[in-house]
Amino acid sequence: MRLNPAHFNRFLANIGQQFLWRPATACPCVEPGSLAPQPNCPHCLGKGQIWGTAIEAGAASAGQKTQVTWAKMGQYEAGDIVLTVPENSPLWDAGQFDRVTMLNATDKFSQVLKRGSPGDRLLVVPKEITRVTWIDKATQAIVDGGIPTWDANGRLTWAQGEPPPGMNYTITGTRLSEYFIYMDLPRNRNMHDGARLPKMTVLRRWDLLGRR
Repeated sequence: MRLNPAHFNRFLANIGQQFLWRPATACPCVEPGSLAPQPNCPHCLGKGQIWGTAIEAGAASAGQKTQVTWAKMGQYEAGDIVLTVPENSPLWDAGQFDRVTMLNATDKFSQVLKRGSPGDRLLVVPKEITRVTWIDKATQAIVDGGIPTWDANGRLTWAQGEPPPGMNYTITGTRLSEYFIYMDLPRNRNMHDGARLPKMTVLRRWDLLGRR
């Protein structure tokens, strides 16, 4: 018996879903000796990796898990998803630190910001912003503001209903589920003289890298 990559491609196309794949490259700001990135680098924002243009790619999901974990640094999100990647998908060439976004799954987010502060930007890439609120200092009532637009760096702009300068406000919405290839690299199935059979790829929820 000889396994046929084309047959796997057709089968996985029927049971799979679509993702956005952004290949990673190490940022030139990284110090070769320590492998530490420059914290103020305008290109990688101190993460040490730069992600390329998103490419749409198909794969089959074998399971997804997400959980909230606490550590000394505070709360972060963890979890993983296992993919079976056909050889005709761009994801077949994915590697360490690559970023993979699910186009068929969303998560809710809720983030507190301070209007006009240096950190006044979204840490996630939203699909939709559904509500903006803050507490009126005079009446202590919850105020519903307008829905802003956002740019590629997470900076927010309001046409109306903007929070007052210096005000803490909560912004709530949905985002596409995002994962990274980390530690557990894509695995080849090296049978049949190196035929390009589907790879198994484990994607990990890595909240620190996922913050823009």
